[in-house]
Amino acid sequence: MDRIGSIGRCLIILGFLAVLILIGPGGSRADDLNCFLCHKYRGLSRIDKDGRFRLFYINEDMFRLSPHGKVKCIDCHRDINEIPHEPARKVECTVECHIIEPSSQKRFSHQPIEKILLKSVHSKYDKNGKLKKYAEDYPGCKDCHDQPLYRPISFFKGLRPGVSERAIARCKTCHRTGNFAEIFYSHVTSRLHKTRPSKEIVRMCSKCHGRKDFQERHKLDDVVTSYKETFHWKAVRYGSTKAPDCVDCHVVAGENVHLIEGKDSPTSAVAAANISRTCRSEGCHTKAGANIAGFQVHVTYDKEKYPLQYYMVWFFRFLTAGVMYFFLTVIFLELLRRLFPTFSIAKLIMRREPLGEASKVKGGDIHA
Repeated sequence: MDRIGSIGRCLIILGFLAVLILIGPGGSRADDLNCFLCHKYRGLSRIDKDGRFRLFYINEDMFRLSPHGKVKCIDCHRDINEIPHEPARKVECTVECHIIEPSSQKRFSHQPIEKILLKSVHSKYDKNGKLKKYAEDYPGCKDCHDQPLYRPISFFKGLRPGVSERAIARCKTCHRTGNFAEIFYSHVTSRLHKTRPSKEIVRMCSKCHGRKDFQERHKLDDVVTSYKETFHWKAVRYGSTKAPDCVDCHVVAGENVHLIEGKDSPTSAVAAANISRTCRSEGCHTKAGANIAGFQVHVTYDKEKYPLQYYMVWFFRFLTAGVMYFFLTVIFLELLRRLFPTFSIAKLIMRREPLGEASKVKGGDIHA
């Protein structure tokens, strides 16, 4: 019976491979193995051994328009060589791709980015190369990169709509084969500017920094709430593309966006000696003086960390309440005057006679 079962499984696999050969590759050139034959179905999912719901559906159009649209599936999922894919390891983003990096003529790899990330405050390792406490809280590649689509250059700051179509038309004058012009143009323009809107960047950072348990474990202030109390967030919230988000302030101008350092680092963009220079970055307060560094963005009303702000807040709370209740009392008395114009407390007191004197007078009248 075991032998018959093995033969049956082999026949199923051979039949599946025959179908792949007959059907041919899918719509995406990167899909040489026709992975979309199965992964194009929205309901492709299962419950894993840990009880987690796993969705394996991939939108082919979105994938083709993404930065990885030209990368073959097998280049990232290298351990998958059978159907069903069990077990399947997590994708390692630092492996070498099949794409040749044109400036060095070597295979492309994200490994240099990993080295930069290890120098940042988001590294899971300390200066001695040991894992930090709560290392699982520190972000990996996919925590921040969730396959964003290429966006036309007209999305970015200060550029008029329609410029992207004109630029692609010029590229197609020479590059006529396939969709090379669109892909190359999208790749270059997405690297020249931010690939995410400011509101999306704030939302991404809030996934960690907005959680109370995360703040308590790492002894951090509630930077998300304090940022959303500033004018910067108000402008971003209502659609401004010029107001700063988290990356604009926490990355030194000209440095890689993955190199975010803590405020205690002397080279950090938010170090005390560098804040004014950060605020004078291109597109921000370019003519601002050094005193702009005195503005505290992430102030929380914690009694231990910020006592001045803590007591000031309570002072204004009492002041506001006192003024409000004073005027409410005046309004209430004015309302009584309008409802009862002839009412007088003084006259009411004068008209009332003491109970003892009234009894004596009545008693004398009766006796007489």
